[in-house]
Amino acid sequence: MHGVPTDYYGPRKADLLVRFLKKFVAPDVSVLNSDSAISEFIEEAGKNFPIFIGFGLNESVISHLAVKYKKSAWFSVAKDFSDKTMELYNFDKVPALVALHMSYNEQSIFYGPFEEKFLEDYIKQSLLPLVLSINQDTLKSLKDDKRKIVLTIVEDEDDKRSKGLVKLLKAAASANRDLVFAFVGFKQWQDFAESFEVSKKIKLPKMIVWDGDVEYFSVIGSDSVEDEDQGSQITRF
Repeated sequence: MHGVPTDYYGPRKADLLVRFLKKFVAPDVSVLNSDSAISEFIEEAGKNFPIFIGFGLNESVISHLAVKYKKSAWFSVAKDFSDKTMELYNFDKVPALVALHMSYNEQSIFYGPFEEKFLEDYIKQSLLPLVLSINQDTLKSLKDDKRKIVLTIVEDEDDKRSKGLVKLLKAAASANRDLVFAFVGFKQWQDFAESFEVSKKIKLPKMIVWDGDVEYFSVIGSDSVEDEDQGSQITRF
């Protein structure tokens, strides 16, 4: 990229590959000067990367971090925008940095302080959605994240019970951004689930804490998260 060899961990399908390459040659920080420019930027960015928009934020404040995390997110600053846009993105003062995960329909807002340490902490924590659904593609996104992973293994990601559990996990994740919360369905990825000594004979869901590599341990008292006690089990975090 720009004459510098860069590792590529994105998709290999032609249409997605083109979208990823467009991102890599785009400006490090896009400057948006109207509501329509903001909408067009978000539409062009798509759903494969998180999007950061600095409303009323000087480009120089995030430029260094935008370069550092260019492979992982879109970055922009909005110079001119209406009250309607503030209402749409649910912020009530500036400067504000809004993080969007379009594929998860999630957003969060950071009002500072905008010193680099605090800003980078927010950006790093916001590169992933509140609760990550683990599959072969999303697993790659954990590669550079050093946080411990609270992984919940469910029987089937698509059943009603699992979706209710994910809502509780999101609440826990909001209060514990120093951890990554994730889930995987035994039905969806059996081989991965079995690497944590989970089999068809094990009662699910089961929660473990994983270092993202080979080490993991079960959370004491929550080897099996009971339906009637899911909330209290999860609040252990």
